[in-house]
Amino acid sequence: MSEAYAIPDIKSPPSPRVAEARAAFIARDPEMCCERALIYTDVYQEYRSLPLIIRRGMALKETLRKLPIFIEDTELIVGHPASKPRSAEVFPDVNIKIMEEIDVFPIREHNRLKVQPAVKEKLMRIWPFWKGNTITDFLNALRPDEVRTACAYGLLSNPHEWSGFGHVCIEYEQMLSEGVDGMLRRIDALEKGLSLTDPHFGDKSAFYKAGRYICEGLLIFAGRYRDLALAMAKKETREARKAELLGIADVLSRVPRFPAESFREAMQSFWFAQLIPQIESNGFSISPGRFDTYMWPYLKKDLDEKKLTIAEAQELTDLLFLKFAEILRVDSRVAAEIGAGYGSGQNVLVGGVDRAGHDSTNLVSYLCLSANAHVRLHQPNFSVRLHRDTPDDFLAAVTDSISCGNGMPQLFNDEVIRPALISHKMPPDMVWDYDIVGCSEASVSGTWGRCNGGYINFAKVLEYTLNEGKDAATGVQVGLPVSVSACENFDAFLDVFAMQMKHAIQLHLCDVNLTDCVHRQLTPLPFVSMYVRGCLENGKDVTDGGAIYNHSGPVGVGTATVADSLMAIRRIVYDDKKWTIDEFCDSVKEDFANDETLRQFILNRIPKFGNDVDDVDQYAVWLSKIYFEQLEMNRNYHGGDLWPAFYSVSAQIGFGSATGTTPDGRLSGLPLSDGLTPMYGMDRSGPTAALNSVVKVEQQRAPNGIIVNQRLVKSLFDTRSGKDKVAQLLRAFVRKASFHWQFNIVDSETLRDAQKNPENYRGLVVRVAGYSAIFNELSEKAQNSIIERYEADL
Repeated sequence: MSEAYAIPDIKSPPSPRVAEARAAFIARDPEMCCERALIYTDVYQEYRSLPLIIRRGMALKETLRKLPIFIEDTELIVGHPASKPRSAEVFPDVNIKIMEEIDVFPIREHNRLKVQPAVKEKLMRIWPFWKGNTITDFLNALRPDEVRTACAYGLLSNPHEWSGFGHVCIEYEQMLSEGVDGMLRRIDALEKGLSLTDPHFGDKSAFYKAGRYICEGLLIFAGRYRDLALAMAKKETREARKAELLGIADVLSRVPRFPAESFREAMQSFWFAQLIPQIESNGFSISPGRFDTYMWPYLKKDLDEKKLTIAEAQELTDLLFLKFAEILRVDSRVAAEIGAGYGSGQNVLVGGVDRAGHDSTNLVSYLCLSANAHVRLHQPNFSVRLHRDTPDDFLAAVTDSISCGNGMPQLFNDEVIRPALISHKMPPDMVWDYDIVGCSEASVSGTWGRCNGGYINFAKVLEYTLNEGKDAATGVQVGLPVSVSACENFDAFLDVFAMQMKHAIQLHLCDVNLTDCVHRQLTPLPFVSMYVRGCLENGKDVTDGGAIYNHSGPVGVGTATVADSLMAIRRIVYDDKKWTIDEFCDSVKEDFANDETLRQFILNRIPKFGNDVDDVDQYAVWLSKIYFEQLEMNRNYHGGDLWPAFYSVSAQIGFGSATGTTPDGRLSGLPLSDGLTPMYGMDRSGPTAALNSVVKVEQQRAPNGIIVNQRLVKSLFDTRSGKDKVAQLLRAFVRKASFHWQFNIVDSETLRDAQKNPENYRGLVVRVAGYSAIFNELSEKAQNSIIERYEADL
């Protein structure tokens, strides 16, 4: 750090308040609420003749005016996304199909929610109004038959079929620096400046009216919390808590209406900016971005003026990290399987460089590292930017924070991501300030990337290659009807696979663009749009192409599974010629039922991606190039670029369930490899070898994100020398130019005991794919996939 401030000790315990709040959070079972659903239904019914975007602005204002509010006893930062603690509101305007499975929410495998009888009864009453008008209904009406089939049989998965758009880092600094009044002044000026002869006068005027409604709603929302704090203070008998409640009311008398002037005000104003998009829509990954960069001036001012101590700033940061965990979603069964563990993708980012290329680490960076160690929950999805000049003391603090065991912070490499963004048409003077959105998606604050553009299952493409384009389980034709029986050599086999890949990608991109089309019609986002560059000036919502920067991020899943499988096919069929391709295909279809010896030979004797063996790594490179080239030659719905990604949230589990046995020895229904991570348990040569394999892929061509998961033995973090080895490993990560890295360090014995005795591990958090989750809230299949990852030493 450039200034001399005392760096907090990451290993110090949290304050009693933070420990109490964390324990209370873990003890609660998640619950479903319906207040937002009822309010939105009333507005949509009463004002159905108004333009949709105005209705959405009015509905959000009414929700902020009527949603039941509360302040918990440990809180200093207020504002909740639902009408009860640790609860999730229903979004019928996005996904009412959840009503078809309302009775199984409390008992299903993933993301369970308690449903009170009164909540079910109210939702049943409004269901007919929304039924048939969901995003899924509109998508299926527009999808060609072959795309609909691809979605039904596990080739494609579209998270925005059941959720609103998110995956954005809005311009939080704007909220902090100008307040809601400043936004209202901007809206007024732009609306007054409209030309009556502008062909789009009506659209722009409606957009500005929606924005004004929302700003008014936010001020009402803050005022309600202020009044509640004052009312609670009057009844409070504890002098210390009474003073805190009066302090909360004092903060809310200024923000978010006016610019923040202190760290406390900035934290509260920030939280409203973070919270309102979660009430506007149920989109994933509303991400705070470079939190330390824009919050530091407020903390520095308070410290210099002795209005706040570092201990008080730490407690506020800890409490904010707990607030992130309150964001829950009501997901359908399929969506819950993709995002198992209640992940919401709110990525808080610290570290990195400033505009001049110098290290930008500051005290807030360290406060966040300590908050991660103190809170140790699944949200926020906490990340650190590293670069060649990252200070040693900060790297040591990062290592200490990783050692807390919740799979965070995850690590990103400035030396890869900045050039990647420039090569994808982002201005060089903006990329120093890049954010990470959701799991691992690189973006810049105030740009619109729809980073999670939907998933494609690479392993399913291989299944079609082996089965003449047919789904192995059902025989339904999904891919091209092309046989590999006549392939005389492996190159000919690869040609057929490439043909199937290109066809599958065409289906994938069709669905990506149809999704943008449908969301533009059904779910505009006026609040988010106000804080995305270009939308206000253009008078257009982000879903209507209002942003200056518009790109989409399709995601490939199962790279290592396919690379290992291709290696097995080449060796068994074309090199050693022990089997014909038809014989081998038959054995794979039968789950190697009569050929377990062959399966074990494949698992243990044929090289696997992740061990720095060029012979197999080349197929991950080859596969990724096909994906890159196909995306780079196409455009998205708004005319922007398509940015590839290799991550999966937990789609590798859902896709695995829909995918038959693969030639790498993986059995039918088991998870695929996640991100660009080696297949579970197959990276047996250590983390450096795994890193060497990963960097062979052209990672700068995938700015939309890459995930690499690894496990390290817990004992490494027990000594300073072990931690120093980890720090050296992170230096190698930067030097070797890899995009992303993250670690689980919980030992297998603990994880297995948590499976047997879940009541003893309610707070155990692990890294799943691009996010963390409470271990006991994952399915057994997901738990096993984590346990099976190879535990590496250094």
